[in-house]
Amino acid sequence: MKRQFFLIAAGLMLSAGLSVMAQEKARTDRYVDFNQYLGEMEKGILAARQEGRTPKTIGELRAKAALLVEERAPAEKVRTVMGPSKGLKDEDLFAKRKNGVFIIGKLFGGNGTELRWDLTGTAFAISADGVCVTNYHVLTAIIGPDKNNSDSVYFIVTADRKVYFMEEILAWSQNNDIAVFRVNTMGNRLSAIPLGRPARVGASVFCISHPLGNFYYFSKGMVSRNVSIDSLHAAAGYSSKGRRPVRMEITADYGIGSSGGPVIDRFGNLVGIISTTTTIYGAPNNKADNNVTAPQMVVKDTAPVEALTDLLKK
Repeated sequence: MKRQFFLIAAGLMLSAGLSVMAQEKARTDRYVDFNQYLGEMEKGILAARQEGRTPKTIGELRAKAALLVEERAPAEKVRTVMGPSKGLKDEDLFAKRKNGVFIIGKLFGGNGTELRWDLTGTAFAISADGVCVTNYHVLTAIIGPDKNNSDSVYFIVTADRKVYFMEEILAWSQNNDIAVFRVNTMGNRLSAIPLGRPARVGASVFCISHPLGNFYYFSKGMVSRNVSIDSLHAAAGYSSKGRRPVRMEITADYGIGSSGGPVIDRFGNLVGIISTTTTIYGAPNNKADNNVTAPQMVVKDTAPVEALTDLLKK
């Protein structure tokens, strides 16, 4: 009888211990320590080097990208994924799509001994085999006028701390501020975000991005306007070789570091790509200095999904 009592007591203690551990894990998952995340990212970069991976330098990527034609679809068809037809709860959208959203960064000095890096924006996967999207203006060192740091390399970091290096540029649109590229996944599969349909004014939209180091920031808003803009208002610059730029303006929050992040609808499908912001200022708020004005609102421009699907068409 005593032995049975001790076994029951031991079982209860073990069960209580497992329950405490489960609660602690749930708490850790709920409150993310992004300082630890950054530390693990550094370890991931070092591990990638130690595994003998030889990432393509910006100079090598630039030389290959120079052979491409602006606004032309990738040579190989991109294998995008089908999206759900049933809407998701707001609180489920982030969990469903965060693994397809990445931090994009630049590792200075390429394969040198000193580890120096900078985080430059947001990217996301559109195919499981490594095809990703960000802004044209995020990758100007490869496909734009910025010709510095030729020996540096670009990389992405996933939500679960994996590091993958950029392999090649596949296509881009300067006018619509879109760049499509491939990373070397080392045989792993990415969690791709399905491509949706153009969103109408008033539709609810959601952003996942990294504004100023606030990693995996989730915001909600709606489509405020769908507009065609002229060459003077194309924030990434205008190319006469490209299509006329179009924008989907939204009210969901984002900021510096969000560039290239996905805008998704209530189904979790891609409806836009974060691009730029324009602050509208009001009358001077300081009578002693007429040059000091107060910000009234921020117009948030995104590239609509249609601009991406048009770019991917053969």
